[in-house]
Amino acid sequence: MKYLAILSLLFFYGCGPTPEYAENRPTNPDGWAEESVVFDITIDDVNPKYELQLLIDHTTTYRYENIYFKIKTTFPDREPREEQLSVNLANKKGQWQGKCSAESCTIKVYLLESFKFPAAGEYSFSLRQYTREETLAGINGLELKLFKLEEENDG
Repeated sequence: MKYLAILSLLFFYGCGPTPEYAENRPTNPDGWAEESVVFDITIDDVNPKYELQLLIDHTTTYRYENIYFKIKTTFPDREPREEQLSVNLANKKGQWQGKCSAESCTIKVYLLESFKFPAAGEYSFSLRQYTREETLAGINGLELKLFKLEEENDG
């Protein structure tokens, strides 16, 4: 029975598109302070469209319904750009929005959908928590995934 469950999990997670880039970065287990979580991606092909996803892993004892981020994107050919992002982790009733186990939840956020990179080169995505807490407890880690989208035929 145990082997059947493992095979089912492998099949479930093995299906679907394979990301061009996927990197998981844990945060400090004592609490996420001011340090940034940085993802560096090299883009060689600017012709296809891409999708950029952020997965947030948090504990079921996380104290808030949402989390705020400052995201700084560094481009190979222009000035960096910084934006603020708010992600609702729970609904108004306090129920977690992501997939949860007994102790943790993971929620997927689509940062960019169906976009093209403006130039080939090195891109850096730097995320830091932007909350009222100097050290934010309950965020286990962040994962960034980049998918190359299938070309659509216009015929």
